[in-house]
Amino acid sequence: MGAVSPGGRDDGNLDDVRDYYDRIAPRLRAVEQQNWHLRSRMSCVLATIDAYGPGPGGRVLDVGCGGGYLLEELARRGYTGVGIDLSPESVAIARARLLERGAGDSLDARVGSAYEPPQGPFDLVCLTDVLEHLEDPRGCLKALREQMAPGGLLVISTPNRRSLPGARRWLAENGVPGIHLSLAPIDNWQTWVDLESHAAAAGMVPVSRRGIFFRPGGRVGSQIGRLYRYAPVRDLERRTSRTPLGRFGFYIVLGFRPLP
Repeated sequence: MGAVSPGGRDDGNLDDVRDYYDRIAPRLRAVEQQNWHLRSRMSCVLATIDAYGPGPGGRVLDVGCGGGYLLEELARRGYTGVGIDLSPESVAIARARLLERGAGDSLDARVGSAYEPPQGPFDLVCLTDVLEHLEDPRGCLKALREQMAPGGLLVISTPNRRSLPGARRWLAENGVPGIHLSLAPIDNWQTWVDLESHAAAAGMVPVSRRGIFFRPGGRVGSQIGRLYRYAPVRDLERRTSRTPLGRFGFYIVLGFRPLP
């Protein structure tokens, strides 16, 4: 997870996002294996990649690679390429992680911009937990589209405004007492329709639609979240992600291909 700053733009707000992720990067890495929230949405990202991606040997760009969770999974699958992130602290953690796996020769992590991505072509582009931190999501997708190989796959994961946590956020933002949220300095949640509209403007069409993580936020949601330690609960959620209910999951995960 991470956020990426636009090169050459007024990125004062994203400087705050960078500092935010620099502060929390070590803690995110430390709790990763117990974080069912992260593992749930990444299971949908990986399922989309496994079903529609190029497979072993494909070249990947992981935008907002954070501490390298997804890069490590892609290393296991035989991908090559690079991850970029706004947070230097996160990039250092990701690099160390890849070296520990012996994947440092095939995958790298570096500080970089979603608006000015590395030179392609890339067979797979991943944009996980990033789009909500950008003030110009369409500009980002257009820049990424230019670096995609013909027939490549873009996978986006982002929080959903039309979900139970989205409803809770709306209540908090409209002054309902007793509801408090902790958000990144820029945290513009999207919807399924938003993602498809942004992608269409960039010349891409959807090939996969999923939504995952259906518990509410707050104290009640934290108690319900304890059930996610059990594999049958996570399996049920993954199956539900492919149904129409997926449109209302807290995290929506969509796959896109570029138009010819």
